[in-house]
Amino acid sequence: LQVRDRQAPDGWVTVRPEPAAFTINTGDMAQIYSNNRYHAPEHRVLTSPSTPRYSAPFFYNPAYTAAVQPLPSLGAPHFDRCVWGYFRAMRFAGDFADYGEEIQISDFAKGSGSWHVSNQSRFMAEVDFDASFDVEAMRPLLTRSSA
Repeated sequence: LQVRDRQAPDGWVTVRPEPAAFTINTGDMAQIYSNNRYHAPEHRVLTSPSTPRYSAPFFYNPAYTAAVQPLPSLGAPHFDRCVWGYFRAMRFAGDFADYGEEIQISDFAKGSGSWHVSNQSRFMAEVDFDASFDVEAMRPLLTRSSA
């Protein structure tokens, strides 16, 4: 496992496993909740032809309707409100439908001017999370041209 070096953006730092310990990637929503105290690292996995590697990824996510924002006790917020269902749908669309740039939490940074901050309200008013997600049917809600 390697994480992007925040001080040298072209560099990667190898994460050395600690015996009898877990390595935890806090993820995007934890970075927002923590008001940037914890960072969601860009990461990658390298394989080795001579050493076995075992991973057990586990994703613990908020409800799709959850509004994620910095905890009030952590000072002036660095992020606008981000609705998890919108963020996840946009990531899905970016991963599988190639609708352009992948959504990032930086789109919800205060003052970012990102279209996502306003588009998520429209998306949440029209989406049905009980129905199967159909990226083509959702295209009008997931693309900038319709915002």
